[in-house]
Amino acid sequence: MERNRFEGRDEWIAAVDRALRHADAFPLLAAKALDRGTVLTVAHVEASQASDTGVSTLSHARLARLTGLPRWVVLRARLALIELGLEDLACAPGAHLQLRRELRHR
Repeated sequence: MERNRFEGRDEWIAAVDRALRHADAFPLLAAKALDRGTVLTVAHVEASQASDTGVSTLSHARLARLTGLPRWVVLRARLALIELGLEDLACAPGAHLQLRRELRHR
């Protein structure tokens, strides 16, 4: 299996937790005015709603409702996950307006 492929929800959450504890994450979180717990909250809900292959089609608004966080916080948390290499944006072939997120391990 390719190293960065999704290997399961629990494994992905563990990878997110490890990445957020690494010193490289501290300036990223500070620049986005986020704390580790907020990003983990978003990651937990994202993972719980993702397919078995790690694909999430949750909108920012829906994820905000599910987490109870403001939409702008969810957006920043998702951007942090992308910048940490734990989530990719993708588009299904032939569905250019159907954006999805693919959860990845670092």
